[in-house]
Amino acid sequence: MTRFSRALRAPRKAARAGFTLIELLVVIAIIAVLVALLLPAVQQAREAARRSDCKNKLKQLGLAIHDFHDTQRIFPRNYLKVGGNAWEALSANYYLLPYIDQMPLFEAEQDNLANWGYTYNTFMNTDLAAFHCPSALNGPKRGQNPSGWDGPGTNYAWCTGSSIETVWAGNNFNGILAYSVDRRIADVTDGLSNTVIASEILSGSNASGSAGRYPYDIFYTGNGLFSAVANRNFPTRTELNAIGNVARTAPIGMKSNNGTMWAWYAAAQSTFNTAAPPNWEYPTAGGDCCPGGAHDWGFGLIPPRSMHAGGVNAALADGSVRFVTDSIDLVTWQRLGNRNDGEPIGDY
Repeated sequence: MTRFSRALRAPRKAARAGFTLIELLVVIAIIAVLVALLLPAVQQAREAARRSDCKNKLKQLGLAIHDFHDTQRIFPRNYLKVGGNAWEALSANYYLLPYIDQMPLFEAEQDNLANWGYTYNTFMNTDLAAFHCPSALNGPKRGQNPSGWDGPGTNYAWCTGSSIETVWAGNNFNGILAYSVDRRIADVTDGLSNTVIASEILSGSNASGSAGRYPYDIFYTGNGLFSAVANRNFPTRTELNAIGNVARTAPIGMKSNNGTMWAWYAAAQSTFNTAAPPNWEYPTAGGDCCPGGAHDWGFGLIPPRSMHAGGVNAALADGSVRFVTDSIDLVTWQRLGNRNDGEPIGDY
């Protein structure tokens, strides 16, 4: 056998396994591209699930208030005085607890209705998942807000109508819920399917001093521009913008403990109005601030707000829930809050 033939039969060394640096970088780049492509889809799927959960919670609250009406033949008032001061009071949510599987909590408060210390420190400080939207940020917990009057957080509120008047407006509220007068289904003459009864709100940012954060906090403008509104049930876009601009650029004060106590009666804690559109581009605004901490005033623009892209979930008085876009026509939105204006709603 020749040297040449032996060389041909000699076993070859196995090739070295592994990646070159360039190949590794290419693989990493491909993975990064795939993650970039998939992440928005994953986030969208998660938000769709959160929005669906939020919608279901609103529906349960809508059904609960109907169950209350079926039993009592009226809708609950958004005010039940407990303590010695006017602002020591409960919201309509107190009455609904038996209808959302919270009878023990309801009964415990019933036994302490004359005890404001228990009501504020224990009852109002009870965290209930029924009042949390999973898309919303957590509000300031008890003891964390420099203004006080804080609690476990809430993201759902009841509609008092399209009027810019709040809390002490008596019978001037044109929505379904009021503070000092009873309302019945018979009073909703525009029809239950044409009237909003509940929607979403955001908790305050927990800011201190005078530097609040949009869209979370409440800014005060004084009552002058509110008093100048020609029709308090249907403020115009120009009138709203004038108030909103002052709230954004030159407020006289602010509060950041709104949306913290589901059981407190105060505006922006348990109610909103449809005077301004959902997720209004200007800050939520009040007139004078605010014996009840946040917020107990004569005037206010308290639109619903959410972290859902493009709009808010809103419960209609017939028990259905719809997603209302931020671009809804202003007058259409105001009429949706108004239970008895007698005008057609149209498409939205």
